[in-house]
Amino acid sequence: MYSTLPTTRSASLASMTGIEARRFARHPAFLIGTLTALAVTLWAYLSGDTVTVDGVSHPEGLLSGPIIPAFFIGLPSLIVAARLVRSTDAAGEVMGAAPGTETRRTLAVAGACIVPLAAGFLWLAELFLIAAVWEPHPSELWFPTVNDAYVWSILLALGPVACLGGGLLGVLVGRWMRFRGASVLVVVALVALDILGQAPVMGEADTARWRLWLPWAMWHSGGNTAEPYDYVPAYTQVLHPGNPVTYLLYVLVLCALAVTGAVWHDRTARSTRLRLVTYALIVAAVGLVVVTALTGMTEPLVSSTFPSTD
Repeated sequence: MYSTLPTTRSASLASMTGIEARRFARHPAFLIGTLTALAVTLWAYLSGDTVTVDGVSHPEGLLSGPIIPAFFIGLPSLIVAARLVRSTDAAGEVMGAAPGTETRRTLAVAGACIVPLAAGFLWLAELFLIAAVWEPHPSELWFPTVNDAYVWSILLALGPVACLGGGLLGVLVGRWMRFRGASVLVVVALVALDILGQAPVMGEADTARWRLWLPWAMWHSGGNTAEPYDYVPAYTQVLHPGNPVTYLLYVLVLCALAVTGAVWHDRTARSTRLRLVTYALIVAAVGLVVVTALTGMTEPLVSSTFPSTD
């Protein structure tokens, strides 16, 4: 397993990243998660997650779709990245000399997280293909009825960027939490935090915006169900208040913080530049949460009523 790792300190970061990316792409958890995300998405729309009008079937809930790659690609990527970090360190111990500095090894695995990012974009391409084959209903909250920048930001933040963020969080976990099962524990805690963090504020429109500090915040809900929230009429869809564009920037900042936090583990890397960058990212994250909550959609965006359900 370790024979392909560079054995000299002069090994380039690019070559190390390439090796880690190949290891990431071949990991069973990542492969199974990606294939499952693609299959579940296709099944969801083939199996009746549609609105039928005058005998014509339309897909619905397209902006709720990113929960699929975030769960099936992002969470497994967290576990894979954490294990890559630990196995690379173990390889250095076996060979008697680590393949590059700790910082270089950390950055190599962080760079390898382009693999789950690419898988997230592959899923996004599948979603667009579905929407091209089955035209969304005119009431659907999608490009014709929502600001294009908002649609792109929601899809990117909760889809590909969530997949990337899962991997980078795994790098952070792999550096700082060394006990067995740490990555699985973080996955469970992350899911619980996300559910509990937004549940109390989703019942009222004026408090829903404060869910946006979460790394995976719900934007879309409703659909062909009876009043899922107090301010969502039956048989409609809703986009919750907030600014999706700045939220996309916020989750990208969280991704960068995961990298600097992982590098911080290497005491020799704690330079003035790293400190300033880390502090600036923290300030940017806090500022973006506030801006995201107070700008954009100040009220819920509610669709017109769907005429029938399938």
